[in-house]
Amino acid sequence: MKRITGRILCGLLCLIMLLPIAACAQTETVVITCTGDAMLGCNETVRPHDYAFNHYIDLYGYDYPFEYFREMFENDDITLLNLEVVLTDTTNSRAAKSRYTFRGTTDYAKILSRNSVEAVSMANNHTLDYDQKGFNSTAAALDAEGVAWFGIDEEHVYTWIWERGDIRIGFIGVLPHFWAESSKNQNRMQKAAQKLRDDGCQVVVACLHCGTEGIAKHDSIHNKYEGVCLSLGADLIIGNHPHVPQGINVTKNGVTHLYSIGNFAFGGNTGVDEVLSCQDGYVAQFTLTFEDGVYLGHQLTIWPIHITGSYPVNDYRPVPVTGAEADEVMRRIQADTDFPLNPYVEGQGAVQDFVPAGGK
Repeated sequence: MKRITGRILCGLLCLIMLLPIAACAQTETVVITCTGDAMLGCNETVRPHDYAFNHYIDLYGYDYPFEYFREMFENDDITLLNLEVVLTDTTNSRAAKSRYTFRGTTDYAKILSRNSVEAVSMANNHTLDYDQKGFNSTAAALDAEGVAWFGIDEEHVYTWIWERGDIRIGFIGVLPHFWAESSKNQNRMQKAAQKLRDDGCQVVVACLHCGTEGIAKHDSIHNKYEGVCLSLGADLIIGNHPHVPQGINVTKNGVTHLYSIGNFAFGGNTGVDEVLSCQDGYVAQFTLTFEDGVYLGHQLTIWPIHITGSYPVNDYRPVPVTGAEADEVMRRIQADTDFPLNPYVEGQGAVQDFVPAGGK
């Protein structure tokens, strides 16, 4: 009996010793807010007019464009947007003569820093509008305001890592024309993505800039480059470029792909001299869950928006929408989505089902 009792006591002691360890299991969440294309500027022909983006900033200040979303941005962990503009104070570029070349001044980086935007993607078809000098000027302006950035220039793939404690989330941009240009560029992207994993990132977010502008449904290029993003190890794929909201895909491996979020604060179309592509868009908010640093999965909340409060004229200040207007945005997204989305609920957004890591 003494030997049996001793074993029982030993077992109990072992259980007691393990209890504090189990109690220390820590669950953490990281909230990432993603917006659509942000064009903080305009082309040179529009700039002198009173309906241009720069005129609104002169009148109302740096806080104006994101006024209705500042509180949301301040209360998340990461606000991420696609910065589809060059920040430079010079127009010395042959490309600047194009109707579709867009520029904001370097001080417009304050629009981001003052409104709690932590990071931007510079992997899009406009960040080289003013050549490599323009790209470098944009990067320097962002650095001066403490805004992180990642992206692609003529030869390089730049990434960014966000970290808190033992959680690391890596960000990379994917551009079809860069990828398709050469096997050298593909190798550059593959190495950059692998380095994110080597540096301890449990999650990789790919910002994919592709598709056909103004088309309500995703096309074959989305499918092709979804495969590229998956080969790079992406856990989330954030789509931009079509300028209209499109659908959502969740892969069997638990990766959510937003084909296109639409536009956000967008100075590229005024609604005066050029018709707006679409007033609808949305803000996508991901809540990522970790346990002891291990990524468990994510949940998406969709917040429908209009990109202007004065349609058909663009006032460059996106507004959240509710009721029938929110339902119409959700209808657009659902029309390009192969599974039923959860509906918009006032005050809660359209909260989607939890997606486990690895699709388990």
